Amino acid sequence: MNKITSIALIAGLFVGGSQVATAQEKSDNGLNPLSLRPVHDSNIAYKIGLWRRVDLREKQNQPLFSYENEITKHLIEGVKSGILDAYSEEDLEERLTLEEFNERMFKRFEGGGLSQAEIDAGFGDETASDDGWGDAGSSDDGWGDASDNTQEPEAKSTSSTSTTTAPQDGYEMFPNEFYILEIKEDWIFDRQRSRQYFDIQTITIKIPAEASNDGLEKTLASFKYKDLEQFFRNNPNAVWFNEENTAKHINLADAFELRLFHGRVVKKSNSLDKYLDEQYGSAQEALNKSQQIEYDLIEKEHNMWEY
Repeated sequence: MNKITSIALIAGLFVGGSQVATAQEKSDNGLNPLSLRPVHDSNIAYKIGLWRRVDLREKQNQPLFSYENEITKHLIEGVKSGILDAYSEEDLEERLTLEEFNERMFKRFEGGGLSQAEIDAGFGDETASDDGWGDAGSSDDGWGDASDNTQEPEAKSTSSTSTTTAPQDGYEMFPNEFYILEIKEDWIFDRQRSRQYFDIQTITIKIPAEASNDGLEKTLASFKYKDLEQFFRNNPNAVWFNEENTAKHINLADAFELRLFHGRVVKKSNSLDKYLDEQYGSAQEALNKSQQIEYDLIEKEHNMWEY
């Protein structure tokens, strides 16, 4: 009798702790407001959070990143047109204004000023005033006294500098420069339907480290997947490119539904909120653990049928 009571008490504590941990993800009706097809809390037998890193340059992911039809292009256009809400981070606590979003997309040239290609082409060289008609070291315009025209060229030079310096500090990055997505999802086993679900919560566009202004990987914007699903379905151009049959491209919403992408697990929900490479100290160990998590999920689904 005592043993049964103890087991019941432990089970009650486990369930109660689970409810507290997930309360912030639920609305008052017991459903996750970020879920596309929410499962009621009372029907969830098991759930963990997963973060997947999707490299759009990988062969399996290239249909999401086809030429001039990149998924990032559609997301950026959605924000600029005011259709999509962009958030500063995956917690979705701060919505970005269009100005803030554009600022994040702006790539500054190293050290400011012109790009190396423009410098090599001869633009912006202020050390010489040669206009192609005479000696660069002289202010003589070839028509008479050099002093007669000193003021006017100087004024033009000042005006030219003031109107061209600002736009030469950088450029707005192109959609194909954003090739990293991070998908946050819940792995859920629904006891009522006796099946597993991958419930995507958010999709985040990352700025690659080599493209970032400070050399660190950063977030461009995060989006509610629930919003994206409807946005994709309303956009006939938002397609997963079918290389085998170009008459049968697939809408991006269906592509995510069918899991037509590869995303390596880089983080599993944990008390310290750390990524795998932070937990295990090396990229190799993190990769091994990522693969192990995938195997564990398959085994977990199989074992849940025994309950």
